[in-house]
Amino acid sequence: MSALRSRAHAALPLASWPAADRAAWAAAHRQGDFLQKDGHATTWRAATERSALGAYGRWLRWSADQGVELSREEPSARLTPDRVHAYVAYLQQDRAPVTVASVLGVMCMVVVALFPEQDWSWLRAVQRRARRRARPVRNKEARVVPATDLFNHGLALMAQADEALERPEAEAPQLPDRQRVAAARDYRDGLIIAVQATIALRVKNLLSIELGRHLRIAHGRATLYFPASEMKTHQAHETDWPASLVSHLDRYLSTVRPILVAAPAPGGCGRYARPPGARLWVGQGGSPLTPAGVQKALARHTRLRFGHALNPHLFRDCLATTQAALDPKHGRYASALLGHGNTRTTERSYIIASQQVALDHHHRVIDAMRKAARAKARSLSRPRALVGAPPRRRTDP
Repeated sequence: MSALRSRAHAALPLASWPAADRAAWAAAHRQGDFLQKDGHATTWRAATERSALGAYGRWLRWSADQGVELSREEPSARLTPDRVHAYVAYLQQDRAPVTVASVLGVMCMVVVALFPEQDWSWLRAVQRRARRRARPVRNKEARVVPATDLFNHGLALMAQADEALERPEAEAPQLPDRQRVAAARDYRDGLIIAVQATIALRVKNLLSIELGRHLRIAHGRATLYFPASEMKTHQAHETDWPASLVSHLDRYLSTVRPILVAAPAPGGCGRYARPPGARLWVGQGGSPLTPAGVQKALARHTRLRFGHALNPHLFRDCLATTQAALDPKHGRYASALLGHGNTRTTERSYIIASQQVALDHHHRVIDAMRKAARAKARSLSRPRALVGAPPRRRTDP
């Protein structure tokens, strides 16, 4: 990648935006009162803020590299159909069609929020065309595995880790040996895999679980509760911790997690160590498990078992597809499992239609019809006795 292209991939930071753009950003985030409405961006979440800053900042960086004098043009005037089409062509050089459509979707959101007085119907039309034409480059169906296989794999990892954890500790219990730490990591990863194969939380919610706040244990039962403010759908989500994994959770909290907290933190000198707090999922030294950390761990374990890596979000596809395959009449129950506010989201994005399953069902129906036809033909070919006729007597030669 050339230095110019590498630079264009980096978003122009907010502090370097032209004054007019920064003013529009501030206005979009301004809280209103009884005389003035709230800005369009006042309801954005932190993740949405980051996406918006990145998308609009990269647009500004690209525009500047094309020779546009940012400070001399009105922000909304910079967005012309010709420039947007050129920008789309630039994005298409090294980005998948789905990614380009996603970038344009965020761009539309930002532009409408910053300049609501303008008519952006033409920009929305560009984004809709890109979304209609977008086709995934990777074959997601080939990467989806049954959630039951994921669950069993998680159980197997925990069983293997238990064998190492049962050994007597080293002479310094406060500093577990490497094998016990490695076994504790594997147990943690196996529990995550089994839990995600059953309830498939979004990564943000999974890693944010805190003891006593989100996860509550009482009378042999564990429940998870996430307030609406922490959910992508803005709706509170409550679910049971899988009953078959409650004993594994107890084992993790009583034995595995303390080993990870007491282990030396990455970096050797403990410089990354921090108090574990109430976070459920921790790494060495008690540091909260990060999205990059859980993705790396899941990729390592799933690649060994299934031949390809599964990222955390793919677990949601696996669960929804398995639910639909096991109970086709109630496939929409996957929406409740995944915390979706709309069943169409589940059907469109997560239930991977399997041609093989459909073909197998079709072949079973055809076989049943052929068997019925053959049985009927055999019954018709047998001679029937005439009603009222005397029985035939056998005559000896």
